[in-house]
Amino acid sequence: MIKPGDSLDLILAETAVPDLIVTDPPYAFGGSGSEHAISATVAVVLREAATRLAKGRWMLIMCASSWRSTAYMVEAVRGIVEPVRIATWCKPAARTKVETTGWKWASVNVIACRKGKAIDDCAASDLDHITAPPIINGRRAELPPEVAMWMVKPFAVPGGVMLDPFAGSGAILRAAEECGMTAIGYEKNPPAERAA
Repeated sequence: MIKPGDSLDLILAETAVPDLIVTDPPYAFGGSGSEHAISATVAVVLREAATRLAKGRWMLIMCASSWRSTAYMVEAVRGIVEPVRIATWCKPAARTKVETTGWKWASVNVIACRKGKAIDDCAASDLDHITAPPIINGRRAELPPEVAMWMVKPFAVPGGVMLDPFAGSGAILRAAEECGMTAIGYEKNPPAERAA
């Protein structure tokens, strides 16, 4: 279920204790004006979500593959959850005109963090990399179902609650539901079929 509204307002009112948090937040970081506001919101929402996570459970955060983006996401949750592993979603083709030697922004990092001592230390060992193209929907790229399942399945808690504070198209929510979890997501403009 996607709760429509601002992630910051919704996370502050959330009463559910998530057994898993998996999210693909906006990748804006730093900058000024509206980009700074997005960055600040992402950091606060991730931090608030991490405080609500059940002990011994996992939080997975997608971020741009640059060190700056990865460090920003890790710093947002520092002291609440511990980064354990970085995995990679490899895209077969880049969608940007940015050209650097050997790198065309064709990958996304996934940071796997745990809160306290893990209930299941084996879960993170299943997360390494996946290759899949994004789903192109106009000018937007959506998370493919196989990537959402790759992130959720090793950490799923059947009967538990999964939270995605930046739910987008709902791919992560659908993966959690397929794994037997109650899925809660937040999105300002949710797809009509997923809105609560």
